[in-house]
Amino acid sequence: MKFFKRSSTPREPKLTHSVRDYRKLVQHHLRENPDDRTFALARSIGAESMEGFRRQGDGHVAVLKHHGLVDGMSVYDLGAGCGRTAQALQRSGWKGSYIGADVVPELLEEIERQCPGYATVIELDQAIAAPSRSLDLVCAWSVFTHLTPPETYLFIRDVFRTLKPGGKLLFTFLEMEEPEHNRVWEAVQRHVQAAVPPEQLDTFLHRDWIRRYARDAGFEDPLFTDGMDRSNHPELWQALAVLKKPERKDG
Repeated sequence: MKFFKRSSTPREPKLTHSVRDYRKLVQHHLRENPDDRTFALARSIGAESMEGFRRQGDGHVAVLKHHGLVDGMSVYDLGAGCGRTAQALQRSGWKGSYIGADVVPELLEEIERQCPGYATVIELDQAIAAPSRSLDLVCAWSVFTHLTPPETYLFIRDVFRTLKPGGKLLFTFLEMEEPEHNRVWEAVQRHVQAAVPPEQLDTFLHRDWIRRYARDAGFEDPLFTDGMDRSNHPELWQALAVLKKPERKDG
């Protein structure tokens, strides 16, 4: 099932750096793996193997369930890719409303093929393609890692609009305080020193910045989980932020 977003203007939004980079990356992996389209699409979102692809998806579902996911909820998967989380939700037997948003048509076509009945939408700007107060959970796995801080804030602000009172935004991010993220930081420095653009922008966020974004958007104070923490669910490697919309009926 496709979910078509109507543009408020007659022109398609100008493609941002993240859209251009990601579409180029997906085409690269499709060319590199002409005989296995499914694996090529999985590689384009960082999976080293299909086993790892499925394992990460199952981990995402475990995180969502730990933070309140139950049957009947409405889930918006921002940066859904080719369905790592969507397919895991289907495997888990979860029943609810799912919308997967991404900037690459080929990725969303894979969700439609693997998960009939799940809705998809091309998302080209910093706005969520859902009505106000219509969603229970919004997740963004390694999405804000490839956006600028102002772009991230605009997404967070619009997520607030779309969440029901008590709804949550869950997203992962890179942070300087996590030793495991040093290799990404070192790679960023090498690209800058060599004046060679990376495949995608890699952005680090500070927890204090996220607290500010959350406060300005109207969320409660965020909850954080270290990337290597296995206390309540499998480790995510990236750090996790959970932002909850207050239970009040306004806003």
